[in-house]
Amino acid sequence: MLELKNISKSYGTQLILDNISLQVKEAEMVSILGPSGSGKSTLLQIIGLLMKPDSGQIHLEGVSYQDLTEKDQATFRNQQLGFVFQFHNLLGEFTCEENIKFPLFIKGSALSASDEELFTKIIETLGIKDILKKLPSQISGGEQQRVAVARALINRPTLLLADEPTGNLDNKNAETLYALFVELKAVWQQRIIMVTHNDKLTSHSDQVIYLNSGRIE
Repeated sequence: MLELKNISKSYGTQLILDNISLQVKEAEMVSILGPSGSGKSTLLQIIGLLMKPDSGQIHLEGVSYQDLTEKDQATFRNQQLGFVFQFHNLLGEFTCEENIKFPLFIKGSALSASDEELFTKIIETLGIKDILKKLPSQISGGEQQRVAVARALINRPTLLLADEPTGNLDNKNAETLYALFVELKAVWQQRIIMVTHNDKLTSHSDQVIYLNSGRIE
């Protein structure tokens, strides 16, 4: 389980998150909505160990974020968390396959048979087998996001974090990507937290959270 207790964050005198508490179970998808500046992305970055809260506690599968050293945080982030952003952040000089496997390369060891098996399963599930040898510049925006999702899944993350993943996609591709998240939740039991402005993409979410002025409404 992911559990947040009384998370608060300020920038100077501006309160961004105000006493946020939340629980997310395995195979749950949580959508976080709210106006710009409501603290959605800040909350996701704190959950993703990219930013520290001013106060509060976070536990994921029994591990306390507060007990992790900076080195431990980097390892935990690489092994337990998967990230999908509005801007896919693919490496332009590498093929799609190399981009997907990049988190595995960071480990500095040869890919295991189970790594290759998971890779095959992911690309088949996402329908991107035919674009693996192409560069990101040679594929569409929707395909780029699918590659980014594949990269996020390759380390078998306990938690998948998606920050406006459909923000740069047209309606059709946005719905397709959301349907993929629904499939990952149902078939892979993937735990997902997605920040979005599009309330039409929340119909299959287990929790829909509205943030406004740093508070859950």
